[in-house]
Amino acid sequence: MRTLVVGIALALGGGVALELAHAELENHVFTSRADHIRVVVPRGWRESDAPSYPNVLLWMMRGDSKIVLTAEPLTHALYCSWPVQCRAGHDISSLTGRYACALRDKLQRDHHLHVGMIEAGPKENEEAGLSSVWFEYDDGHHFLRQAVAIGDDRAVSLVLETSSNDQRAGAVRSFEQALRTLRPLNSEELAAPQAAASVPLDGGIVDAAGSGSAEAAPVSVPARVDPVGPCS
Repeated sequence: MRTLVVGIALALGGGVALELAHAELENHVFTSRADHIRVVVPRGWRESDAPSYPNVLLWMMRGDSKIVLTAEPLTHALYCSWPVQCRAGHDISSLTGRYACALRDKLQRDHHLHVGMIEAGPKENEEAGLSSVWFEYDDGHHFLRQAVAIGDDRAVSLVLETSSNDQRAGAVRSFEQALRTLRPLNSEELAAPQAAASVPLDGGIVDAAGSGSAEAAPVSVPARVDPVGPCS
């Protein structure tokens, strides 16, 4: 039986499968180039990036406690699915805060969970260019803390789930450690796989097929489409 955290991830993400290529897990560091993010697994936690459920990129487990990393495309359709009070609320200054507002509303309205207030995330996320917020919720049997952040074209979540309040208190420090390491990849890191696949030859470049060229092919970065706009 799937855990509450996966059920929530599927319900909030709409069940849209994400591209799992260009992701790697090495020395407890998870990197997803498709989603432009990196996170470090806390000490003492087991990790798995094996494909499992749509939108779920990484599992981290210690005993009965779980931390799950998810991501979904930040589209205009997703933005317009948020309640009007979250999209237009004058007391919500950031897109990340508006996303968290929409998640809280859905958790309360559709899943009937007890949901806490939104809190600011760690300064490390803001300094890395991926500001986060977090909130807690529970159904009386499962206790969760969810942090969310908005990247260039992705809505990213880090969710801690435990089966008791005591377990939650014991796992929060590890969750915070992982959250502080969550950051976007820079252009050099995104280009690294292509650079590694090319070998210099007499001042030129030989690609994987063995053909030479005067210079490396440029890295293609899709133009960002702003999801924020009028909703019909």
